[in-house]
Amino acid sequence: MGIIDRFEDEYVDVSSSRASIRELLELFAGSVVFVLVAGGLTWYLLGSTVAFGVVAVLAVIFSITLVSQAYWALVGREDYDES
Repeated sequence: MGIIDRFEDEYVDVSSSRASIRELLELFAGSVVFVLVAGGLTWYLLGSTVAFGVVAVLAVIFSITLVSQAYWALVGREDYDES
């Protein structure tokens, strides 16, 4: 089994179970820290205008991810069950 197969199996295992509130909060906290660090680094290296753009794009991406994970936490992922 190759590394890609292992990643796929792990993804299916994680995706087929419902996310807990703790996992969603960890995802939120990690997203906030990532956006702040990326924004700060961009501000330092490229200026405020670019930093605001980077923060906005990352905020949209992470918001979609959080909403998606919250949705799948509520309804589950039966489509990944292998019978």
